Amino acid sequence: MLGKQKRRKLYQYVVEELGMRITKGVYQPGETLPNEEMLCREFDVSRGVLREATKVLVEKGLIHLKPKIGTQIQPRRKWNLFDSDVLIWKLDGGDRVEFQKNVIEVRRIIEAEAARLAARRATTSEIDALKGIYTEMEAALKDETGYLHREFILLDLRFHTAILEASHNELIAQMGYTMRQALLAGRKGDRPDIEAQRESLPGHLKILNAIAAHEPEAACNAALAHIDKVWGDIVRRY
Repeated sequence: MLGKQKRRKLYQYVVEELGMRITKGVYQPGETLPNEEMLCREFDVSRGVLREATKVLVEKGLIHLKPKIGTQIQPRRKWNLFDSDVLIWKLDGGDRVEFQKNVIEVRRIIEAEAARLAARRATTSEIDALKGIYTEMEAALKDETGYLHREFILLDLRFHTAILEASHNELIAQMGYTMRQALLAGRKGDRPDIEAQRESLPGHLKILNAIAAHEPEAACNAALAHIDKVWGDIVRRY
């Protein structure tokens, strides 16, 4: 068992290291990776581990195995940008504000429509669950001494994930969740700011109330207003 765990950690390390290099531009589209022998020596891994890692990168659209040529870096248009790993690597290796702007623009499309659909389709139990999460968020911000930034961010993720699921559209929910994961990764270095989180609560409540009242347009508009506020906060922070 320990051998398998070690092997998994090694291949995950290779996946992440090569993925970061590709998204940062260390290896450019059209170029080939160093040969297996060189990479195995550099990472101190077996050919089996390296091949497992390259299979993952092929699935993510970053590389292509070409007979007699080698492992070739794919054009950026072929990268799977809805893969959370690829999104996070791009975030770590590029302009953070530009990256988050792109995420916000996609969120406006996906989450606003998810809120609209949730207002039409959410069940009583889903609305009750959403209300419960909001109550937890509200309680988490009442006591400054007990405030845990990371815990609140996870509550926020649960709130918006619940809306995505209440849209009853699996594709929207999956894309929205991926965007949320990228946003969460982008906020790891945020300075804890309880006041900013308190200011965000009314926006969450407007979305919740519109969904609970089954008012699709109000829910969509509330989601758009909330996301625009988030973008404004990002711009001020940077």
